[in-house]
Amino acid sequence: MLALLTAIGATAGAESVMHRTAHADTAAVPTVRATTSNGLFTHNRDVRFAAAGIAPGTAWRVTDTNGAVVVRGAVLAGTPTASVDVWARLELGPGLYRLTVDSSPAATTRFVVTTERAERDPSFGLAVGGNPGPVAEALPTLDALGAGSYRQDLQWTAVEKQPGTFDFGPTDARVDALVAERSMHPLFVLDYGHPAYTASAMSPPDVSDPVQAAAWTRYVDAAVRHMRARYPEADRSFEVWNEWKNNHGALPSDPASYIALGELTARTIRVADPDARIVGPTENAVSDSERAWLAEWLDLGGADHVDAVSIHPYNEPWAPEHCVATNPCIEDALRWLRAEVDAHPRADGTTLPIWISEVGWPTAGAAGVPTGDQAAFVVRTQVLAAQYGVERVFTFEMSAPDRVQGDGTYRAFGLTERPSLGYEPKPAAAAYATMQRTLAGMHYAADLRTGDVRQVRFDSADGRRHVRVVWQTADRFATRSVQVALPGGGTLTEAYGASRSVTGANGRLSMSATWMPRFVSWHD
Repeated sequence: MLALLTAIGATAGAESVMHRTAHADTAAVPTVRATTSNGLFTHNRDVRFAAAGIAPGTAWRVTDTNGAVVVRGAVLAGTPTASVDVWARLELGPGLYRLTVDSSPAATTRFVVTTERAERDPSFGLAVGGNPGPVAEALPTLDALGAGSYRQDLQWTAVEKQPGTFDFGPTDARVDALVAERSMHPLFVLDYGHPAYTASAMSPPDVSDPVQAAAWTRYVDAAVRHMRARYPEADRSFEVWNEWKNNHGALPSDPASYIALGELTARTIRVADPDARIVGPTENAVSDSERAWLAEWLDLGGADHVDAVSIHPYNEPWAPEHCVATNPCIEDALRWLRAEVDAHPRADGTTLPIWISEVGWPTAGAAGVPTGDQAAFVVRTQVLAAQYGVERVFTFEMSAPDRVQGDGTYRAFGLTERPSLGYEPKPAAAAYATMQRTLAGMHYAADLRTGDVRQVRFDSADGRRHVRVVWQTADRFATRSVQVALPGGGTLTEAYGASRSVTGANGRLSMSATWMPRFVSWHD
């Protein structure tokens, strides 16, 4: 039997009470699961969980990231129809918390309290599940994270299940909630093959074969026209294929082969939707071989067929700034690509924007990182990307799917846990939400480096609000003393959302730079 735990922000104070249904099955394995918002709650809103297998008298507690208990209680027997209700006589401020029920075994879950979401800024993007997109149960988490754009596959086989017949119904049911109802900016990936026309469901079409080229053109034309008609007010973007070097089938992996597909696809999109943006080549961009591929793609005119250059600069398990001779890094890749793209302007002399359409860090597996590192690296990458003129960053991914991989494990890139685990937020979810609320609508202004300490300043469009993002790259356990320009009073916000007022002395704030980025904000 499920029961509810409710932590309701009220007056600061002492006790809380937990009631439990008298006839609950005490033999059940104890579990707790958020019921109202997948574990990300807005400040001053009810915090509720479902609990199962909780015996009367069992103690529970909520702790912050320092392990300090902020509220506690105990399960009490209730009436036959009672559920487990917790009234926390304490207002929980923004931050990352853990609820633990001292059952045997202990039941525990993380949750996040955030401020209200800031404006939806398309520079903050997320990959939100595969094709055809996120289910309704994921939407509260997506809302709380605050992303303004999202990326999803629009796979050929998903919309043409029967050769010659296109059906976008299942896709529409998912996309409507994001684009029509939430005004998010979609990036649709036109990808993968079709066994009725290509060698396999993953093999790209050989566009030198008239039959395959015609079939691919029909798919692209149908998909683009459908999205234009259904979402005429949306900012529509289409990405051509996904990681050609990894998914080229029997065709060559070289840039020329991808360009052949890209040119045909771009021509089709331009006719079907002149307002749509075309994005490519969706390649990794960190190693020497990856950069060589991109350089050749640019030299061969690949950028002539796109409106934004997209890359996937995966570099796990390393930090984005971990740049040494034996380890190319994300920051070096962005610096290099910015120069290369600028050297290949469009015909009108303007330069193409750069999009990171995938980047992330897993928290398990051979290249897995600690959950705190994932949180730090996601934020630091977004900040560095802005510094190098990247227009949009799509963090991979909101939540991992409940699909077992070939090695018997689950994918672990998600900012939250899998759907079957209730989208429990990882620390990266708290960090992403904090970053979104702090930097949405801001633009990169300047950076200052002193040794291994970074300071990156963002300004609002009207020039009146300012944020400095501060961190150090030496070690996850290190701290560095740093002076931050602060002309008067401001706010110091921690990576997971906790904040306090601060005042500069003689225009400077003395603070510590940590592995986790911290935000200093002020208004003129």
